[in-house]
Amino acid sequence: MFLRVCGHNEVQRDVGLRFGRNQETVNRKFGEVLQAMELLAADYIKTPTTQKLHRIPQRLQADRWYWPYFSGFVGAIDGTHVCVKVKPELQSMYWNRHDYASINIMAICDMNMLFTYVWNGAPGSCHDTAVLSLTQNGDSEFPLPPTDKYYVVDYEYPNKQGFLAPYRSTRNRVVRYHMSQFYTGPPPRNKEELFNRSHASLRSIIERTFRVWKKKWRILTDFPRYDMDIQKRMQILWKIL
Repeated sequence: MFLRVCGHNEVQRDVGLRFGRNQETVNRKFGEVLQAMELLAADYIKTPTTQKLHRIPQRLQADRWYWPYFSGFVGAIDGTHVCVKVKPELQSMYWNRHDYASINIMAICDMNMLFTYVWNGAPGSCHDTAVLSLTQNGDSEFPLPPTDKYYVVDYEYPNKQGFLAPYRSTRNRVVRYHMSQFYTGPPPRNKEELFNRSHASLRSIIERTFRVWKKKWRILTDFPRYDMDIQKRMQILWKIL
């Protein structure tokens, strides 16, 4: 019943009819399984230790497209929006640039498309840079990379120690970054665009991971039916299965 609700976003009334149970039973069992999943998530996602971050990912080393140019890579960071149901007085806080209310989730994944860190709770109106600052200031377990390592991030994040962002366009010069710009346009025109193409290709692993998980759990993308507390707890689905 829990999987029908989360995987297909079915209402509890329909789930009860499918399994021959009343709605009270479905609601109670949904809560019990959700609580068990929260305990399971603590075992499934482990914040990488400094020793682990020093290791070179085997898939990275075996890929001639990235190695040895991104030898310091330890993961990719990005944010995504998940629909939320909020009270009318809170809508302005959670309303994002895509014109719907959401929670902004920031995650880190490795070369195997596995989440190594997930942080949620920021209102949808928050910029990615603000979410990163909130995470680093609010979570002492945030896995900062060693001095010779870094996460790849897009141009919305700062380019600083531990975070490798692409070259940005300037007022007098356009520097392409997105892969779609290279697919439909000419090949890289300079060293900055050559770097950006490889950088965007490597960073796309986090975007692919987000797409896989959103497709698997429709409750994260369709119109939400639960209050804010339940919805925040539902973010464990990013960590398991």
